[in-house]
Parts: sequence; C-alpha cells; structure tokens
Amino acid sequence: MNEGDNVNTDSREKPSTSKAASVSVSTAGPISKPKEEDEEEEEESMDVQLGKLSSSSDPDKLAKMQSILSQFTEEQMSRYESFRRSGFQKSNMKRLLSNITGSAKISIPMTIVVSGIAKMFVGELIETAKMVMAERKDTGPIRPCHIREAYRRLKLEGKIPKKSVPRLFR
Repeated sequence: MNEGDNVNTDSREKPSTSKAASVSVSTAGPISKPKEEDEEEEEESMDVQLGKLSSSSDPDKLAKMQSILSQFTEEQMSRYESFRRSGFQKSNMKRLLSNITGSAKISIPMTIVVSGIAKMFVGELIETAKMVMAERKDTGPIRPCHIREAYRRLKLEGKIPKKSVPRLFR
C-alpha cells in the first residue's frame, strides 16, 4: 500500500455489497497485469470511495448514493468514475491565481475551491455543447464550434461573469 492510499480499516463498517462496486471498467494500465487482478483493484477502489462518503456524510445520504450507483450501467459508471477522478493540477491553479491576484501567497484551500468551480464550469459548458450537438443533429466528438456556441449561450444566460477590467489593446 502506498502512503497516500486512504483505506478505511474500521472493523465496524461493512464493505459495500452494491452492484456499483462490482462493475468493472477497463483502464489504460500496464498490459502485464491479468484482467482479474485489475478488476479486483477497481472493486477495492470503489469500496474505498464509498467508504470516504460514509465518513463525511450521514447514513441516509450514503444509502441514497449507493442505491443510485447500483443502478448505473457500465458506461454510466465509467463516466462517473472519470468525472470523480478529473480535476485541475494544483500547481497550475496556484500559478493562475497568483497571476490574477498579484500575490505570491495562495493557500491550498483556495486552489481547491477554484479548481472545483472550474470543474463545475467545464461540466456545464460540455453539457450545453452536447445540447447544441443534439439540436444540430451532429454526431461524433464535440467540436470547437459546439463549445463556442455553448459559451455564447451561457454568457447570454448570465452564467459567465462580465469582464470587470476593460481590455486596453483590442
């Protein structure tokens, strides 16, 4: 086990028995591992993630989350896991914040909060871009024209703040 692994060793909590924990998702890992070992690691990972939920919320929320996750298809579970794992690098976010504020001291909680807000914004932008694709009856991956149109729509809805400082050289 690595130093950064958070495994709940409390014997009072039972491991998750929901279907969500047994869903296997293929990952791009080393080819030398047998498939069964890879699936076992993913199941353990899911148990650990559900274990984290129990420590930070009440049992009703945990039961509701487990019931929702148990109804996911493999594709939905894969997307959910990708969403949970995605994020912005703290060093990049810290550099961005220091450029914006002009201060060299940026706290770690501030970078986490701004990363979370950025992740939510990207999610909303992608959802809107998918709606644009559906309206235009386009298929395949999201293209830059879809993202531009999604950004324009979000701006019209007031979900993107107006620039507070006018640009000098435009």
